[in-house]
Parts: sequence; C-alpha cells; structure tokens
Amino acid sequence: MFDFAESYAPPVDPVAAWSEHGALQQSDAWLKAARALGSDARVQQIAETPCLVLRKSLPLVRDVALISRAGLALSAGRAATLRTMLGTRHLIVNAETVDDAISLARAGFRRIAAPRMIAELRLAPTTEEMTNRLAPKWRNRLRHAESKGLKIRCTPMPADPNHWLLRAEARQSLRLGYRPLPPDMVAALAASAPGAAMLFSAYHLGQRVGGMLFFRHGRTATYQIGWMEDEGRKRSAGTALMWRAMTALRNSGVEVIDLGAADPDHAPGLARFKRGTGAELRTLGGTWLDSAWVPRTSKAARSRNVARLRGVRHGHLLASARSPWSER
Repeated sequence: MFDFAESYAPPVDPVAAWSEHGALQQSDAWLKAARALGSDARVQQIAETPCLVLRKSLPLVRDVALISRAGLALSAGRAATLRTMLGTRHLIVNAETVDDAISLARAGFRRIAAPRMIAELRLAPTTEEMTNRLAPKWRNRLRHAESKGLKIRCTPMPADPNHWLLRAEARQSLRLGYRPLPPDMVAALAASAPGAAMLFSAYHLGQRVGGMLFFRHGRTATYQIGWMEDEGRKRSAGTALMWRAMTALRNSGVEVIDLGAADPDHAPGLARFKRGTGAELRTLGGTWLDSAWVPRTSKAARSRNVARLRGVRHGHLLASARSPWSER
C-alpha cells in the first residue's frame, strides 16, 4: 500500500459556504478571493436563489456583469428580465444546467460558447463501496501504483502564486494549449479559507513525480490542477493521487467532487480516466449574452437553439456542438 507519511488532516466540518453543493465559482471562497484581487463581487438574490455576480466596468463597453455556474432554475420570463433586474448594460451567463440554458435561449440570449461536459463524482460512504465503483482498468492501474513504492503526501496549499505546482502547470498549459486559472487567483483561493486548498503530491525515491490540487467548498470539492512527470506516469501516480484525494475528501465531509472538463471526443483519455473513478458525465449549459447593444435573437432562432439544447440534454448532440448554431 501507499506510504501516506506527513499527511495533513483537514477539519471534519467542511468550509462554511452559502452554497453547500454549488460550483466553486458560486462559493464563499470564490467570493472572498475575487474581492481580495479587487473585483466587484457580490451575492444577489435571484428569485429564491443567492447568486454570486461579478461586475466590471470596461472602457467604451462600460458595465458588464457575469454569473458563472449558478443553478438558477430560470423561467423564460425571469431570464428575459435578468439583465434589467441586475442593472447592467451587458450580462454574461455561464449556465450551470441545460434547463437554464433553454430558458436563456427562449428569452433571446445569444450563445457565445457551446455547452461542455464535466465529470461529477459522488463519493460513497465507505472505501469498499468506492472501490466497487471503480472501472476495472482503473482499479488495475491503482494496484499497479500500489506496487511501485510511491509516497503520497497531503498538505495545505500555500497562498503562493509562485508555488512549484503553479509553475509546473504554466509549462504544461503551454505544451497542451489550455488556459489555466491565474496563479494569483489560485493563491487568493488558498488564502480565503486556510486548509480548504488541499495539495496531494507523489514522490518516488524522494523525487517529486506528480501533484494534484483540490479546493473544498461546502460539501463539494473541485479538482483544479493535475501535473505528472514521465516517471510519475510510468508508476500510475495520477491514479494513486486521485484515489488518495477521493478518500481524504470523503473523510473531510465532501460528498461530491467536480472533476472538471471531460470531453469524450476532444480528450478521450482524460474523460476515461475521470469516468473510471465512478464519475458521471453532465452537460453544462454553455455561455450566453444579453446586451443593451445587441438585439435579442429572432423567434425562429430561439426555437432552433431550444431544439438543439433539448438534443444535448437527451444525449442526441455532443457537448462540443459540432454544427453551427444560427442565431439570427
């Protein structure tokens, strides 16, 4: 089995948050971190739902509001009045659910980014149940890792934008072509709730070969960073780190882990790895714009957008949305 020396044990009670089961972008930690970096972040009531709204005033464009991954349970009528209710010229909504996206489409919002898939892992109450939910190949990789003499350490992530994991991810993101969360935001999140940012590191013969970072918020945790060296990949360190994180987060009171993007078409290997934990794929609702400067979509375009979203919801279209969406 793994050597879990120097393991950090977080408090049993999860970090207090006004959204116990919401996305990281709708957490108390995100609110505090955004404010610490100078953003105008506030919690506003939308119908019966408290919602984190980020606001910014840009040259020429003026005031813009952003709602990211809030489960709003919108009706089309509520969506139509959302920008006016918030008192902003431009509103961007990263829809948490396809149902919310359908309401935004019916209200005439313009889609500016396609829906994408994420993997969500509901943690079982016992290690035996968690093991039984693993895919057979994933379980085999875990056994492989257990035989390779890895040492896994769990420590609080320091609030340091120059941390080794963030430098490693910056190099990795350039190589793989993705945009990571800015180091200053990662550090601010770590500072917002000490102990909620959990760093899992893998070592072999004293050499660091991999690392993963998770944020705890309410009864949810979000997988933020995964990095591996060649030696770590040879020893299945990613599997070992994920399993260690799953058990530690469950023991800290977490019920669900948001494992992030899992696109079976564009990154099939990553999607298989995340699904192998027992996670299920879920489609988010895409990104939508309502602007005082741009007319809302026509009745015909609204119908087409709603039909496509219904297809995504029922699995007939992929989250990558290969075909263009007409919004005239």
